[in-house]
Amino acid sequence: MSPAFTLPRLANLLTALALALLMAALWQGPVAAQAEPEFFDQPFAPGQWNIGRRLDQSELRYCVDQRDPDWEVAGAVADAIAAALLLEPRRYVVESDLALEDITKVYEVMLKHCDAHMGFKLIPEGYANWVTLSRAYYDAQYVFVTTEAGPGRLADLAAGRPIGATIGTSAHIRLASYLSGLPAEKRWPVYPMGNDELALEALVAGKVDVALVWAPALWARQRAEPAYAGIHAIDPAPLPPTTLGVGALLLADQVFLRTAIDQAIAALSADGTFAQIYKRFDFPATPAP
Repeated sequence: MSPAFTLPRLANLLTALALALLMAALWQGPVAAQAEPEFFDQPFAPGQWNIGRRLDQSELRYCVDQRDPDWEVAGAVADAIAAALLLEPRRYVVESDLALEDITKVYEVMLKHCDAHMGFKLIPEGYANWVTLSRAYYDAQYVFVTTEAGPGRLADLAAGRPIGATIGTSAHIRLASYLSGLPAEKRWPVYPMGNDELALEALVAGKVDVALVWAPALWARQRAEPAYAGIHAIDPAPLPPTTLGVGALLLADQVFLRTAIDQAIAALSADGTFAQIYKRFDFPATPAP
C-alpha cells in the first residue's frame, strides 16, 4: 500500500463514502422515490386476497423477530400491553436466516400473523406511508465500547487509533460529522461495519480499539457468549449520547389499535411496569417518557 493510502486515510475515505451514500439514500426527493418504489408503495403479498379480516377481536396478535437482540424483552412488553388492554396475547416468532428482511415479506407476515410487530427503531421519516409506529416503549443508546485494556473515555483515545462503527446509524453519522470538523492529524479513523456483531467481533479481535454499537446488541451478545463479558461502555464525550426510541410497527389503517396501544404504553411507562421488565432482564434501556 502506497504512503498516500495508509490504513487511517483509507478508513476516513470509506467513512466519507458511506456517509455520502447514506445521505443520498435517506433523501426523500423524487430521485429516491423513483429509485425504490417498492419501499414507498404498499407492497403485494402472494395470495393476499385470501387473507380476510379476523373475527376474533379478543386477542392482541404480535410478532417478535429472533434476529432482534431485544426480542425476549419485546415479548414481555407486548404481553404487558395486551394485559392492559384486557386482551389475550398471541405471539408469533419470526424466524429467518436472512440478515435483512424483504419489505414484502414483512407485509405478508403482518397480514397473516400480527397486529403489531415489535422492535422497530423510531427513525424520523424512515418508514413508508403504508405503515405506522406506536410511541416508544423504551429508549436506548448507541454506545462506545471497549475492552478492559481500552481507554476509560472516548476523549482518552489517542488520535489515529481505530474505531469500528455500525454503518448508517444516527450515532455513526454524528461521529462522522464531528470528525470531519477536526484537523486530519487529530482524527480517529473510523471503519464502517455491516452490523453490530461485526463491530464487536473486530473489537474482540483487536482490529479496533473502540466499537460504536447499539446497546441492546451488546447486551444480547454478552448473554450468549462469555468472551464478550469484559466489554463495557465508556463516556462518549466529546460527543453527546445518541438515544433512540423503539416501538411497534402497525399497518397504517389500524388507527384505533395504534391509539389504544399508545395509551397502554403511556400508562405502563408511568406506573413502573416497563421499568420492572427492563430490570428483570438487566436490559440497557429506560421507559420512554
